[in-house]
Amino acid sequence: MSRIYDALQRGASLEASRRGFLSTGSNGGPPVDPIEEGYERIAQGIQGQPGWGRKGVILVASAVHGEGASTVAREVATLLCRDGSAQAILVDANLRTPSQHLAFRLERTGGLAELATRGLAPEAAVRQGAGSSLPVVTAGRPAGSATSILGLPPLKAAIEQFRARFDWVIIDGPPITVYSDAAILAPLADGVVLVVEAERTRWEVVTQAKRAIEESGGRILGAVLNRQRYHIPPALYGWL
Repeated sequence: MSRIYDALQRGASLEASRRGFLSTGSNGGPPVDPIEEGYERIAQGIQGQPGWGRKGVILVASAVHGEGASTVAREVATLLCRDGSAQAILVDANLRTPSQHLAFRLERTGGLAELATRGLAPEAAVRQGAGSSLPVVTAGRPAGSATSILGLPPLKAAIEQFRARFDWVIIDGPPITVYSDAAILAPLADGVVLVVEAERTRWEVVTQAKRAIEESGGRILGAVLNRQRYHIPPALYGWL
């Protein structure tokens, strides 16, 4: 029986498991979810940036709507503080279409917009969602232009206060090519993680997003290819 056939058989069993992408842990251990492994690699890559001392402010943003940047930001922030060795906070700066308050079952108000425009103290904006120990700052309800709010001095000062208090500040940002908001946020961060949906976003759009961040003074740390579809069973890749 050929090795390729064995790999295909293993692939068929993987397709029948959770999300179709579960694999067996080493030494016969519990199954390992490659999706979770992917988030762990992102977190490790962020932590491994030279000269950072395992601390920093990271903006996570996509080129266009719906590429999964909010999920990536949430999962990475959770992983960065999971073992208790580091403290992280998740800041929802997508004032246009915020989602973190929904994910953590929090009231949207009392967040970043109120902090920037209504004198809310940064410490008062920090909350914990249901079933999570991760500190979260919701987007709040902006009373004016999102772009103008993100450029206000109180918001910039709050990011610096979060930087001093937490090891990692993960900012969930709006789509880069749709609004100018991300270009305002990028210089406040030490680096930007660009989230791209596989087989959907054209490379020209990704290039445009990268250029917009760099022209604003931001630094691209890398890109996350999200929602990759496997046209060959995943187990077969290890045998090719």
